[in-house]
Amino acid sequence: MAPAAVPRPTPLTLAQYTLKARESLRFKDDSDSLEIIRFGYFGEVGGLLSSVKKAGRDQLQQAQSEVAAEELGDALWYLAIAAHLLKITPDELGEACIRVLRIQFGESDKLPAIPVSFRQIDGLIDTRREDGTIHRSIQMGKLANSAGVLAEMSHGSLEVMAPPQRGSYFGKLLSELALTCASFNLLLEDVARYNLEKTASRWPAEKKREIELFDADFPEHEQLPRQFDIEFIERGTPEQGYVVQRLWGVYIGDRLTDNSNEVDNYRFHDVFHLAYAAYLGWSPVLRALLKRKRKSAPRKDENEDGARAMIIEEGIATWIFDHAKKRECYENIEPGSLDYGLLKQIQSMVRGYEVDQCKLWQWEFAILDGFRVFRLLREHRGGTVKVDITNSSLTFEPPSETKK
Repeated sequence: MAPAAVPRPTPLTLAQYTLKARESLRFKDDSDSLEIIRFGYFGEVGGLLSSVKKAGRDQLQQAQSEVAAEELGDALWYLAIAAHLLKITPDELGEACIRVLRIQFGESDKLPAIPVSFRQIDGLIDTRREDGTIHRSIQMGKLANSAGVLAEMSHGSLEVMAPPQRGSYFGKLLSELALTCASFNLLLEDVARYNLEKTASRWPAEKKREIELFDADFPEHEQLPRQFDIEFIERGTPEQGYVVQRLWGVYIGDRLTDNSNEVDNYRFHDVFHLAYAAYLGWSPVLRALLKRKRKSAPRKDENEDGARAMIIEEGIATWIFDHAKKRECYENIEPGSLDYGLLKQIQSMVRGYEVDQCKLWQWEFAILDGFRVFRLLREHRGGTVKVDITNSSLTFEPPSETKK
């Protein structure tokens, strides 16, 4: 018996995509913003060429398609936003793209169904895929050339174009992008959907925890405490001292030094684990420290709360710390602007673990707020960190002499 066919989702229209893409737009509607967007498009196309070249050098065929899907999705975002800033409607963009493709394929020119969907564009190209008429290297060269021309154009030259001419020009750009997707055996619709998922994870319209805490269904003694205070107490000097931690009046864990030939205050780094717990509801290191491992579920205990998960968490904290040291411990980084590549690398490091369900914006909040409190601990040489997992927050209180 043949397996039941999986129904395809409703076609994604260009209007729906643009509306969602605009939710992550952080630029004003002016010439400077358009320039940034145009350069961003050029940069993503350049990134595509560079990444595919590297994957090809290493003979990673699957990696080529995975990289291409992400880079092409980012390029699509920039192109759709540029069209929006130039007052080109999504349907005008889609109609112009289909018109260009029909001319290229020698088909009769007829108006597409409105609203224009990515599936219409993919369907038009699909009949040509098996003919070997879309050569990847040639198509990527065309895409790079058209992106370069767009980057070189001035805001004024785009503004003086008659609206139909401007729409046709951007329709040509979108057709090049769609054909490049086809050269990787990718559907533009799938690329667009993946891009929306990615931007929603990084820049959502509403920053709200969407998943239940990972230990919500476990006994209370196996849950991370929802509210608690940890004191960071420094002994000795900033140059040669160490930090101990106290929870509910009891010292916990080992004394921590910088473990480095240079003084960098890594002795306060456990605050990062507190931030992961507050914003992600995740910290195998903290579970072990507080003896809150989920022993009632052996697989959870071994895999999610075990040594490997703790090593990964410590590795993330150390790697981010090294990144942050070169950037003033993120003192001037605003939410929404932390290096996207850093967040993606973290996501790849936790793939397969429960925390993989958390969004990139949650990681960003955990990192930035963790470093905010780290800077306060460094400045005051200790203090109390109040952790509220229920409401996702960290609060700092300076140390008092009586607590030392």
